[in-house]
Amino acid sequence: MHYDGLGALALLAEIPQDLSRDNADVAAIARMAGSPDDLETLDAYCTTGSLRRAADLLHLHHSSVARRLDHIGTTLGIGLTEPAGLVRARLALTAWRLHGD
Repeated sequence: MHYDGLGALALLAEIPQDLSRDNADVAAIARMAGSPDDLETLDAYCTTGSLRRAADLLHLHHSSVARRLDHIGTTLGIGLTEPAGLVRARLALTAWRLHGD
């Protein structure tokens, strides 16, 4: 992730890392990092904003991606199919990546 390409999301880099790491959403993403398939699925969904486009990107059937996203959403405690949930997941994923952990 390149800082110059973040735009307004670069403001997340201004938040102290300890404060960001303690955020429940960011901490949940950090725990999920141990499951590369889940992290890849969440990343594809956050990137595309679409279940079917994420499935195409991952070369999986959309029902497989839907099952993964249901599991991920439950794990994160975020309704990923709702606009606010998608924004939360995107912000948490970006903040986690900015840590470089």
